Amino acid sequence: MKERLKSITKRLHRDRLTATAEHLLRDEAISGKLILVAVAVALLVANTPLFPFYDAFLHTDLRLGFNGWEIAFDIKHWIGEGLMVFFFLVVGLELKRELVRGELRDRRKAILPVAAAVGGMVLPALIFLAINMGRETSGGWAIPTATDIALAVGILTLAGKHIPSSVRIFLLALAIVDDILAVMVIALFFNNGLEPLILAAMFVIGLQAYLLGKRGLLPMWGFVFVGIVMWLLAIQSGVHPSIIGVVLGFMAPMASHRNPGEQIAERAERAMIPFSTLFVVPIFAFANTGLNFNSGPIDLETAVPLGGGIIAGLVLGKALGVLGMTWLMVKTGIADLPHRARWSHIAGVGVLAGIGFTVAIFVTDLAFTNEQYILISKLGIFIASAFTAVVGLAILRFAKH
Repeated sequence: MKERLKSITKRLHRDRLTATAEHLLRDEAISGKLILVAVAVALLVANTPLFPFYDAFLHTDLRLGFNGWEIAFDIKHWIGEGLMVFFFLVVGLELKRELVRGELRDRRKAILPVAAAVGGMVLPALIFLAINMGRETSGGWAIPTATDIALAVGILTLAGKHIPSSVRIFLLALAIVDDILAVMVIALFFNNGLEPLILAAMFVIGLQAYLLGKRGLLPMWGFVFVGIVMWLLAIQSGVHPSIIGVVLGFMAPMASHRNPGEQIAERAERAMIPFSTLFVVPIFAFANTGLNFNSGPIDLETAVPLGGGIIAGLVLGKALGVLGMTWLMVKTGIADLPHRARWSHIAGVGVLAGIGFTVAIFVTDLAFTNEQYILISKLGIFIASAFTAVVGLAILRFAKH
């Protein structure tokens, strides 16, 4: 009887995990479609007489404050440094769930997507640096390291129902780890000079909030208040404010101290996913992909290494990095392929990981201030993402099952 109850509990947990993964995949797929619509509208507006209005709107100052104290950003910066907090909050909540209750809880299962994500970030960066070594554009080395979870998962759903669910979960876990690594890169390499005292204050506040939350002594509104305070401190600390979203995701307790059956982090994740995937990310895409192709001639001497480095990194680096690290983990016996997955599936996932987009564009705006560099970089991201989406889908369509 005891073994039977244990088996039933294990099956229910697996079913809940599968249901959660399918819920995330559906939402990310919808988000991917909205991103494409947002990009199409932004490009249309940016290359018509409407461009001056689009540009003026994004650069309109919006000030918040009281009693002589205020924060002033233009709307584009409010989107990147304010709304994107919610995107990274979902990333943090997703990773915490996977670590505590999901695929990443099992060390042997976790090592595969983690290693694949690392390989899919290191190799693109090395390829980009090899092409741009000694140039001013070398500062964009992190651009081809990011995977767009929404578009990658959205394209995967088009491959058909014959794709094993384990492959879908592998891509989801890989993309989540990829996003977390991207956040670490942003925090370490793209800051405006760190302020140790402010960072220390943020750490103390965050730690106290975590401990209080773990004991059930900090209500949800308290977490919201702590998040606002930490975001305001982050503006002055030198780190990008959006990273606070990930920190808050890790701080959220998985279960209520008073009611162990109440899954706080999972409830917060379910509540935030629609807002993040259906609103925040498409708005970000609309604000950052309106490239005006009439802005002047492109300098080919810059475009070839910069754009070429990004395309090579996303197209070749991602696929070879993901596939190579997966092969190494499996051949050395450290990890196993996902259940029912074939190498053709892993190859397809590796190619789809080259869809950079959201985070790649986000890093572009952090890496460069030169408008020519930004235009070339975003064109490279567009080309690489479109190519990897088509090729990755074709590989998965014809993958044996």
